[in-house]
Amino acid sequence: MPFRKLLYWPHLICGVLAGIVILTMSVTGVLLTYEKQMVAWSERQFDVVPPEGATALSPEELHAFASAVDPSRPVARLIYRNDPDAAVVAVRGRSDKLYLDPYTGRVIAEGPTAMQAFMQWTTQFHRWFALEGASRDTARMVTGAANLMFLFLALSGIYLWFPPVLRWVNVRKVLFFKKNANAHARDFNWHHVMGIWSVVPLVVITATATVFYYEWANNLVYRLAGEEVPVRGGRAPDKAPGTEAAALEGGVGLSAMLATASSHRQDWTSLTLAWPKPADPLVTFTLDWGMGGEPTKKGDLLIDRASGAVAGWAGFEDKTPASKARSMVRFLHTGEALGVIGQTIAGIVSLFSAIMVWTGIALAWRKYVTPLRRKRA
Repeated sequence: MPFRKLLYWPHLICGVLAGIVILTMSVTGVLLTYEKQMVAWSERQFDVVPPEGATALSPEELHAFASAVDPSRPVARLIYRNDPDAAVVAVRGRSDKLYLDPYTGRVIAEGPTAMQAFMQWTTQFHRWFALEGASRDTARMVTGAANLMFLFLALSGIYLWFPPVLRWVNVRKVLFFKKNANAHARDFNWHHVMGIWSVVPLVVITATATVFYYEWANNLVYRLAGEEVPVRGGRAPDKAPGTEAAALEGGVGLSAMLATASSHRQDWTSLTLAWPKPADPLVTFTLDWGMGGEPTKKGDLLIDRASGAVAGWAGFEDKTPASKARSMVRFLHTGEALGVIGQTIAGIVSLFSAIMVWTGIALAWRKYVTPLRRKRA
């Protein structure tokens, strides 16, 4: 059997078996293209007008206002936007948000916004069809397997795209869009043109998604970088007797530390204060001078709580090779690692993928199912 035909049948079978799942992941991928920008835009509705001559409240005061809403749900961090009109976001737990007036401490709203809720649901549907409980694990197995098939479809499509007779007149037919005489010719043309122009980013998107689904793929990232795979959920080392320090007394207030962190980079867009425990000697401020999904434009500033001096800076360049690779994998999947251009490419490729699924199934239907139906008729 010729190699082309040997590769064609697995390509066809994978496309038919995983087609619907790939279609849902592609459509939701299109909807999630500009997720961070859309969520940030939705949060603009909570902007305030600073009172004349008013000064912003200190982080301690804002934390007290947020904690008073529900003392049983501690505030984990405060998020500032580099805009005097922007509300301060108090995050409780992992993602529960309160939007505070930075000048009065008034709770403007309790999140998520409608846009953020929609994006969260879309993300869950993209990953596991928004199922809960034991069904979620089953759904992740299905989407993970479909993603692997999608990766195979992209790689095998590179070879199948080349015409049997490699001449420019034949290459041109599958390299550019053209006017077609019928639906079959149109689907054939669209399937090949969209496939070849999106194959490189498509391989990146599906390969990086494999890291999220399979532990062996995640471990491979660290092993290729020559590092040990970190142990998840490992027990923290026991503290030596006498190290259970009481709350630090005196020192510099968080307002002064916030001013120091704000001046570390003038171009920051968001600044996150991880709320310290009473005995923590250092306070961590995360500065982001991108749109939120660019790991190379983010870093942690450590400030000494006693003196208020900068104790350290940990940016992307300070990470280990494996940590850098893992961070890039996460945001290459969505294209965010390359900024708005990367997001746009990922969105276009997701749209192309949805159309390729449709045209591929349509081509298979006309080629194999329609003749059988005619024969029976």
